[in-house]
Amino acid sequence: MTFNNLTAIILLVLLSISSVNAQVIEIGTISITGNKRTKDFVILREMVLGENQKVSQDSLSYLLEMSNNRVMNLNLFNAVKLDTSYLENKLQIQVTLVEKWFNWPIPFVEFSDRNFNIWKDLSFDPTRTNYGVYLFNYNVWGRNHTLKTSLVYGYNKTYGVEYRIPFLSKSSSVGISSTLKYTSQSEIWLNTKNDELEFFKNGTSNLIEKKVGTIRFNKRITPYTMAYANLGVTQTKLDSSLLGIASHYLLDNRLDRTQLEVGASLENDRRNNIYLPTTGTFFRGGVNTEYFNGKDPICNVYISGKVQTFNNLSNNWFAALSLFGDLNTARELPYENSRRFGYKNLVRGFETYVIEGQSSVLANAAIRYQLLDKKRLEFPFIPINNYNFLPVTMLAEFFADGGYVRNSRVLTYNILPNALLYSTGISLQTVFYNDRILRLEYSLNSLKESGFFVHFKKAI
Repeated sequence: MTFNNLTAIILLVLLSISSVNAQVIEIGTISITGNKRTKDFVILREMVLGENQKVSQDSLSYLLEMSNNRVMNLNLFNAVKLDTSYLENKLQIQVTLVEKWFNWPIPFVEFSDRNFNIWKDLSFDPTRTNYGVYLFNYNVWGRNHTLKTSLVYGYNKTYGVEYRIPFLSKSSSVGISSTLKYTSQSEIWLNTKNDELEFFKNGTSNLIEKKVGTIRFNKRITPYTMAYANLGVTQTKLDSSLLGIASHYLLDNRLDRTQLEVGASLENDRRNNIYLPTTGTFFRGGVNTEYFNGKDPICNVYISGKVQTFNNLSNNWFAALSLFGDLNTARELPYENSRRFGYKNLVRGFETYVIEGQSSVLANAAIRYQLLDKKRLEFPFIPINNYNFLPVTMLAEFFADGGYVRNSRVLTYNILPNALLYSTGISLQTVFYNDRILRLEYSLNSLKESGFFVHFKKAI
């Protein structure tokens, strides 16, 4: 017997042993309780386990955990629990749910500035607040449709309606959402000087008005992968008193512009929690073609991408990494379209600044320690079963951020574009009811400035 023949026999024996040890489990019945409104198929389509499916023993624990996380990420439930048992050699899965309330008429008073610290630096000016009512209707028809209505007054005026259909039918993988919105403001964020916003107000009731209409189609390719296509139109109109003052706001000293937008994107999401993930990965990439009308029309291609990874290092220690980048092909854009940092994207520690440009790169890294992960903090004195307990998670974090904005047309009194920005700090992050976030942070930035900041959205 040659050496090669002996090697082949050994490999066949090892493969045979491996196939025997790789026990296969067949899924029997998946039963669901607690979903008084939500249709069963809304839940089942999120699970990565299905009836009569065969899976390996080694992968079962991961698939159960992923199914639990995906149902929780629907944001329809305060609690999700998967129990298993065996009947006639088949695995039976019991899904137990506690539904949230789905209709929320919410009167509110909120600050209108970019973040809490900006409002604080403006002496908590009460005139810089919005008030009104948000009408949230979640899980319409029990099919996870969402209707959002906004009636906002005060510093900003907003009248808007949004309807989201994640899938057109029980068996469909295609969905659609649309938005109609009108906004107006008596004060305009006119310019950036010394890397801070300059405000302009002259007593006119509507210095700027906007009308926005969008429609977006989504297609589920796999349980983790979604493709999107979007169409949108935005009409912006400035008051005549801004003629000559806001020459660069819409460019060419225009007082009105229409922006048409067509785009597509791809998203792969394997995070265990979309609000404050501790394990999994996330990717999103997209391209938008934008057309701005006018005597000298502007055509722009906007490309963006984000990659994130979240890992459990050991016990309660976790690591998070995020990289984002975007690029505009047009050399010059209307003021609002050139905003890169200080709004949705941010190098922490630079909350009081805004940075404009054509492209940007943003990196975030964090080491987290889980202080608390309480699925049910009981409140037995509350008679409402849906809310007589509080799911709460708390993490302490050490972070480091870095970013860069490229701007080919920088005014001399702005120093942050075309400069490397970085910061470090500590954070305490708390999530209530699985989707309400409070971040308390202390940071030191590359300008050697330090401060305490409050946020209500996740950073990574």
